[in-house]
Amino acid sequence: MRLRSGALALLCAAGQLALSLGLCEPASALALLPHRASYALTLDGSRPTGQLEDMSGTIDYQMTGSACAGYNTLTRQFSESRGGEDGVLRQTVTSKAWEAGDGEVYRFESTTETASDTDNVAASVTREGADRLKVVVTRPDDQVLTVDGVILLPTQHVLKVLAAAAAGADTLAAKVYDGASDPQKVYDTLAVIGRLRSGGARLAPAAEAALAGHLSYPVAVSYYEPGAIDEGPAYVMSFTLYDNGVVGDLRIDYGRFALIGSMSAFEALPPGAECKP
Repeated sequence: MRLRSGALALLCAAGQLALSLGLCEPASALALLPHRASYALTLDGSRPTGQLEDMSGTIDYQMTGSACAGYNTLTRQFSESRGGEDGVLRQTVTSKAWEAGDGEVYRFESTTETASDTDNVAASVTREGADRLKVVVTRPDDQVLTVDGVILLPTQHVLKVLAAAAAGADTLAAKVYDGASDPQKVYDTLAVIGRLRSGGARLAPAAEAALAGHLSYPVAVSYYEPGAIDEGPAYVMSFTLYDNGVVGDLRIDYGRFALIGSMSAFEALPPGAECKP
């Protein structure tokens, strides 16, 4: 079990209805708050989980940068599960990425570690026109791929969700490039956006001041395997999304089981470079 990079970007917030918002429109009008946040993961005990007896873990997330300097993200997710014939399983996924503010360039590296194996994926992505991505993979093997379609990159996805929410839209559908588990992976997504509200999440004490006065939306994003919308989502991520891109709490439903994430630590970081006229 791992949280995909597209969903991790949603911790920088998480989109996509036809709102006449150009795909590569500069997003400087939406200010994402550079920050660090940690979330404690626990198994949702309100639903059957089969042979899975327990699961817990943490997500440590950091976002820095700006629309002009680009956005840097660093995420570490640790999970430990118990149950079934496999006994105790531990997994650590570390992902780091940089995305240009205009959504034209994206670089990422992701490492998955278990007791018996380590997998590493690294690639750089450039946009070739409105409906194609060029993916240059350097790990695990050198290769050049093309991915066709009108596709959003992870932070673009976040900004489109925020823009849709601010415009009063209640749904947003789009293809989102993931890449961290498979360099050619694209998810079909559907975001359902609830009504604007004040607060709405249980926060770490340090987040109370940083988020004072900021509004939030309840959001649920379903991630579908390509062309498999009729088969139901691969997973659904529900969360409280603040208007500055911070996620207050979250729930990840994988179908067979679900995890609840509660914010355990928070630190606001210095703002990134401002855009010059």
